[in-house]
Amino acid sequence: MLCKTAAALAVLLPIVAIAAETAKPPSESDFLADMPIVLSVSRLSQPLDEAPGAVTVLDRDTIHRSGARTVPDLLRLVPGFQVTNAFENSPPIVSYHGGFGDYSNRLQVLIDGRSVYSPFLLGNAGNGLQTVAVDDIERIEVLRGSNSAAYGARAILGVINIVTRDPNDTRGLAASVTRGNNGIADWSARGGWGNETLSLRLSARRSGDEGLVGPLGHWLDPATNTGLSAPDGVNHLEIANLRVDFRASERDSVELRAGAATLYSGTGNLFAVGNPVREKRNQTRYLQADWKRVLGPDSDLAVSLSHSEEVPRDNFNYKLPAPFFGTVVDFGGEAANDVLTLAHTLRLDPSLRLVWGGELRREEVRSQQLYGVPQLATNFARLFGNLEWRLSPTLLANIGALEEHSSLSGDSLAPRLMLNWHLAPGQTLRLGASRAQRPPSLYEAKSNTQYIVNGVLLDETYVSRNVPQPETVLSREIGYLGEIRPLHLTIDLRLFSERVEHMIRAQAYALPPHTKLLGSQTAQEYLNDPIPTSIKGGEFQLKMAPWSGAQLTYNHTHTDIDSPDSGTAQSAPRDAKMLMLTQRLPRELDLSLIHHLQDAMTWQKAGNVLSGWSRTDLRLAYPFALGPSRGELAWVVQNLGGHRYNDYNNHFFFPRLVFTTVSMRL
Repeated sequence: MLCKTAAALAVLLPIVAIAAETAKPPSESDFLADMPIVLSVSRLSQPLDEAPGAVTVLDRDTIHRSGARTVPDLLRLVPGFQVTNAFENSPPIVSYHGGFGDYSNRLQVLIDGRSVYSPFLLGNAGNGLQTVAVDDIERIEVLRGSNSAAYGARAILGVINIVTRDPNDTRGLAASVTRGNNGIADWSARGGWGNETLSLRLSARRSGDEGLVGPLGHWLDPATNTGLSAPDGVNHLEIANLRVDFRASERDSVELRAGAATLYSGTGNLFAVGNPVREKRNQTRYLQADWKRVLGPDSDLAVSLSHSEEVPRDNFNYKLPAPFFGTVVDFGGEAANDVLTLAHTLRLDPSLRLVWGGELRREEVRSQQLYGVPQLATNFARLFGNLEWRLSPTLLANIGALEEHSSLSGDSLAPRLMLNWHLAPGQTLRLGASRAQRPPSLYEAKSNTQYIVNGVLLDETYVSRNVPQPETVLSREIGYLGEIRPLHLTIDLRLFSERVEHMIRAQAYALPPHTKLLGSQTAQEYLNDPIPTSIKGGEFQLKMAPWSGAQLTYNHTHTDIDSPDSGTAQSAPRDAKMLMLTQRLPRELDLSLIHHLQDAMTWQKAGNVLSGWSRTDLRLAYPFALGPSRGELAWVVQNLGGHRYNDYNNHFFFPRLVFTTVSMRL
């Protein structure tokens, strides 16, 4: 690892030296800006140093200069996050402080305030992360730590809030085309129109590649002798999104959103009878309406209504002898979310601000194959509130809680207390604790996956006998956020301790002899661990503008997981580092270099422990003009060294990717 890091620095240092020779001395504007305002931590609009938690903000400039083609790839820039590129069981997984299995179901992901969490199967936000194009994103706010006090059970370990660009900032026409190795073929188009009263944006994107590479490179399907990226497959994504903003009056504004996405990906194993190589498809659709009324100088009311649908399709012929030959296994189904949210923000006096409200949510899942019944539904009712109390000019308290009722698991309360102490201008110390619960997903509680043909039970894999207790997390943290102006840098430090009780894991149990014809005489169900899991560590982020036109970011996360289950204990790298340098070069060239380095980890069920790895990404871009049009030519190399490393499990490798993007806007 040290050799790889040294090699990466050998690449960086000559560029740094050249830039330093030509750079002008930095000015205040080069390294200092107003403290970012975040919207999603407490549901109050707050400066970063007054928010009740550690927040990483990926702004539009960072997003653009990262060279990332997908949202999960962007989240590699956030301390404490793990990301996989595999589409094998679900779309690329994003997790925080541990993968804990094939699906990441302990993070809440919002797009413009709408949850994209899928209730299908174990629950996850992987498909939802694929429904927004990187070019449509204004910023991403990531709360690193539990935020169930604001957003309920799904936010037990953190919240990712993706804020799309204002239509007024994307007027006109824009298009881009990307081509590269490994079958990379992307295009996007966007049109924006309007004025201060009514504006809209319509965008579309199609992206595709050949996925991860198997241990033998690109395998051949023995039946057709055609190539497949084994066994991850050929992946492509089609997205269309519409946003309309309407200012009805000086007091009222309405935002309407609609979209659809279809994801095609490969899955399966060339050598498994019950899991053949095949293509699966996932379709999502949504409608969202947001209304906001200004009630007074310090008060407003916001109402949001949304409907989301998901239609996964994954079926294949099970290779069985007569009389069961041709049996079709279907892992598909449907899922739907309907959500109504109301929030009232007001200032009670100069030292007190309050946001309170409620949410009604209904989740439906339909899959006879997975549950043994045609349809299951869960209803949620939530009441939340957060009080921002300025105890003194230098001491701020955020006191919040969310009461939640689930028709599946009953009542729960998620409280939070956070104190922000401004030690001096630009220096803030943060101290707090929160408690959260995550009820089991429908599959964890009600799974009944059986294969029955002509009245004969061939196999059963997951059959729940009891509903597990909700997981409980007690999170405590100490943080520091500071600006050191003489050195032109900012520091974000977080020390955390998270105690997870009743963690839900799949565990095997014995069936009566001769219960089924295929497989071993066991099935699995989801049970609570009797011994708590402890997650402790620290996160450090440094941002620095060492000279004019340069920005340097360094992340370091140390995570120590103590668990009775070996897979859980190794589900996050012990140490992970990221170094990002962006530099404006002469002749308007723009350079970005990103180096990742992390220790070994496992995605628990996905395979063996994955060795530690490093990866360096390079982006070089040149802006140009053609008459009234403005464009950019960008060349990106991901995994610059070309050393393939395991991604997701030991059957998949991330190769070196090289691609070029040409974009135009009018």
